[in-house]
Amino acid sequence: MKNILTISLLFAHAMFCSGQTIQDSILPHKAVYDKDGKLLSWYKPEVSGAGYDQVIDLASEFLLNCPVEPTTDLPLYMLYASFLPPPVVTQEKFDKGLSGFANDANVPACAFANFVQSLAVKYYAYTGNREYVDLVKFCLDHLIEHGTTPDDPSWKWNGVPYASANTKSIEYSGATHWGVGGRNDGPFVIEGDKVGEMGIAYLDFYKVLPEEKYLDAAIKCADALAKNCRFFDTGRSSISNDYPLISPWPFRASAENGQVHEQYTANVIFAIRLFDELIRLKDQLNISEEQVANYKKTRAFVWDWMYSMQGPVRTFVWKGYFEDMPNDKYNRNRVQNIPLETARYLLENPGEDQNLEVRIPSIIYWVASTFETEDHDGIKEQFGTYQPMGSHTARYASLCAMWYEQTGNAWFKEQAFRFFNWATYVCSEKGHVRVGPHTPKCWFTDGYGDYIRHFLDGMAAIPEWTPADENHLLKSTSVISEIAYTGKSISYSTFDEQSSEIFRLVSKPKSVSVNGNKLKADQYSWEELDEGGVLRISSDRGSERVIQL
Repeated sequence: MKNILTISLLFAHAMFCSGQTIQDSILPHKAVYDKDGKLLSWYKPEVSGAGYDQVIDLASEFLLNCPVEPTTDLPLYMLYASFLPPPVVTQEKFDKGLSGFANDANVPACAFANFVQSLAVKYYAYTGNREYVDLVKFCLDHLIEHGTTPDDPSWKWNGVPYASANTKSIEYSGATHWGVGGRNDGPFVIEGDKVGEMGIAYLDFYKVLPEEKYLDAAIKCADALAKNCRFFDTGRSSISNDYPLISPWPFRASAENGQVHEQYTANVIFAIRLFDELIRLKDQLNISEEQVANYKKTRAFVWDWMYSMQGPVRTFVWKGYFEDMPNDKYNRNRVQNIPLETARYLLENPGEDQNLEVRIPSIIYWVASTFETEDHDGIKEQFGTYQPMGSHTARYASLCAMWYEQTGNAWFKEQAFRFFNWATYVCSEKGHVRVGPHTPKCWFTDGYGDYIRHFLDGMAAIPEWTPADENHLLKSTSVISEIAYTGKSISYSTFDEQSSEIFRLVSKPKSVSVNGNKLKADQYSWEELDEGGVLRISSDRGSERVIQL
């Protein structure tokens, strides 16, 4: 086994250390290189990681000040999947909210689910700025009211979010722009995987802002997934032409009658996350025994399918995510985000797979070899759009950083550094996050919701890449419900009584308390860095925590 891993590592190392093409500029920035010709971040390249904090700040602040479409008085991210930034359009047109790109169907479920994770969960904890929670609340409230299938038991997929919508429409009910069966979902068609993705987003947001409508929305997603799971024999050891690959949920299906429009999606990990949390919190959230039994049964089947001879862990048929791809009934497309998000789940839940030392590198190496960009450190999105993109490059970098944190293998840290650096270049000084070097558009999914969180995960894994002159919560095993940073303290509340946190602090704290009781020195740890250090707290004594600075 060690020989196999060594060969794999050497293969990946050879592929990704073959050298970059030196460019004078990348998108709007002058390219900056070190003495060995390796690309550095465009912002403060002399300070390791400074550019990561800068681009997430710029991207997040752009959303707070996003142009408003004049006829609806709604921010562009409510009506469009993407927009054109200056100088592709005039500054005047942009400022007036007229730069939304009409030829891409809107993708509210994907965008808003990512907003929850990037803004309400991770960036709020990092900054303490409650405006981001308010922004996400506005999005979710609209999705519940204007983008959810009827709560009618006669509908196969009742009470769940639509993944897509027509541009500029305030009602989300599937996209019709390209015609049924074209490059879209079609009217009243849902995507099974987005039900899971939005379901766990609703639940996580409920932990930040405990209003019952978000919990109710999450439970409806879980109930619909359990009701519509397709239980079948996963024990077949061979695949034949008359036994095509299918998945527990179809990628596309009619919400009303369940008619399948596309059979297969490998993106089941968000549904598993949703079931995990509802099962874990069943008593606290008053989930019925019948529901819990359905969740357990469905979760067990989906997990077995993932690892079966028909499942993506073994077949590597990682496809079925992007809504703007035509129906792919032969499962020819491949994507990078599904395997990497599956790997993220496994790293965060290491007890689920006893073979992580093989599983995680195999996924990272597969993505590296399948979606490499030959002349620079960019990761391509999918076979259907085979172009390097900032958010997907940042995703790859974040998984490399997390695996480095787990193993101490310096090769993965180097990969994370190089690919994060390239990903910074897609963000302009005004917070316009371009898709990548081959397209002028900015997508609210890729460029914002799916971009910000990967840098935050990378900095949590490698805290030295966080600004040394600022205090930040980098990671918690629980969702942070409240947090306030002052000059003298950091006070915060965790959803769970038991949780662990990682902070990057300017100096060693004077004390740490949980529910008013000071922790002893052996109940938290302090790691000195060249400047400041890293505080790690782990406690099961309560959710109200204060760090005296």
